[in-house]
Amino acid sequence: MHKIEEIEKALNLLDTYDGQLSKTARALGINRYTLRSWRDKRKKGEPLISRTRNKSSKWTKEEQEAVIEYYFNHGENITKACRKFGYPSTSSLKSRVKKDKRWIKKHKVHKKPTILNDDDKQKAIVDLVLRDSSAINVANKYNVTRVTLYEWQKELTGEPIMKKKDKSKQELEEEIIVLRKEHLKLELENKVLKKANEILKKEVGVDYSLLSNKEKTQIINALKEEYKINELLKIIHLKRSTYFYEIKRLNFDKYLTIRKIIKEIFFNNYECYGYRRVKQELSKSYGIVISEKVIIRLMKEEKLFVYMPKSKLKYSSYKGEISPQVENIVNRKFIVNKPYKQALTDITEFALKDGKVYLSPLIDCFDGSPITWRIGKSPNSGLTNKMLKEAHEIIGDCGILIHSDRGFHYRIDSWIKLMEQYGYKRSMSRKGCSPDNSMCEGFFGTIKNEFFYPNDWKYTTCDDFITELEKYLIWFKNKRIKKRLGYLSPKEFMLNYNQY
Repeated sequence: MHKIEEIEKALNLLDTYDGQLSKTARALGINRYTLRSWRDKRKKGEPLISRTRNKSSKWTKEEQEAVIEYYFNHGENITKACRKFGYPSTSSLKSRVKKDKRWIKKHKVHKKPTILNDDDKQKAIVDLVLRDSSAINVANKYNVTRVTLYEWQKELTGEPIMKKKDKSKQELEEEIIVLRKEHLKLELENKVLKKANEILKKEVGVDYSLLSNKEKTQIINALKEEYKINELLKIIHLKRSTYFYEIKRLNFDKYLTIRKIIKEIFFNNYECYGYRRVKQELSKSYGIVISEKVIIRLMKEEKLFVYMPKSKLKYSSYKGEISPQVENIVNRKFIVNKPYKQALTDITEFALKDGKVYLSPLIDCFDGSPITWRIGKSPNSGLTNKMLKEAHEIIGDCGILIHSDRGFHYRIDSWIKLMEQYGYKRSMSRKGCSPDNSMCEGFFGTIKNEFFYPNDWKYTTCDDFITELEKYLIWFKNKRIKKRLGYLSPKEFMLNYNQY
């Protein structure tokens, strides 16, 4: 029992700590709930120490009635009533309460059970089975004991319907162990699915039967530090022997370094290099010589596939015959042995959500690369004329032969005057005959297959697209290797030509 001085000291310390019960209780070494009761008593103006009596002390009849009245009028809480009046024992008070008429009326039934007919018994059994409250309340309704109810039920159905008995401590512990195992299993399955998505880029919920043994082994290796291998093998449906076999294969993968290099080559070149160009790049840049079959297999395993688009509608600039016909001098003979001897030109469009972008290049037949190009948002004559002026700044007055289709850009006066001014020769395809300019069409097809179609331009503006297209064309001219050029880039091919 705490003294009044100790209680006052505790409350003063509580004020010092700004009412922090836990901190004050720890400092004093007392229960925070005791401290809280002292604080509440002080707020209500109640005495800090309740009057206590010895168990042997006698209470007056008025005091006992006051405690019992408080019990029935304040929630029928024995402990609360004892604490309020300082009653020495809850059991003593409970025994006195049970003698009160109000308690007897509420909780007791007649000692002699009521005799009911068969119909009433059946009603009682139905209420017992379908009850929303306790069996005692059902028994009180029919003025019988709970035991009598269960006896009637057993007579009618053969099996008693009683409340489920409380489980033993051992049974509860066993259930807890089972629940923990199920929780760990679910947690492990979730981790495996997430790791499959992270490592293999598989969607969450992937079917393990669709995974290869190598992919399963990769997932297990990623989680083996956190979970037991046997548990992982069971979840992912992989035999132990198969797992260790795949481990050996992974550890002794002689192409591990080459795999990384192949991926680097593929992604650094707009994902457009097939196995032939990858092979040449490995040999030229890294000094690695391996067969095409191995490269095909490695690219397949690493899921490196070149995008193959469907055919698209082509842009046409034909507006009718607006100038005299020009002879087709090229006549599909596109290969020449000197630079700046023969070139091709045309216009292609790129349809975006933001609008359309147009490209006008001048392709040198010597190496198949653009001498120069212009990109704009409108396919007007200014686009082609500016391209021609820039080309003249690069190649000068070399008397080059420029072949085009019969689009209006190449038949208007401004284009014709520039061609005559620079001393360039004109050649045109036949009407509606795209194969006459197939080399230029092939150039456009390469750009769209490698750069435009594989990418999502849904949220790209025209200005941003023009910037990216400029980067691609620079890469095309300086770095993209071609089989026709002996797997050299146009820039390298031109440098080799100039040396000789």
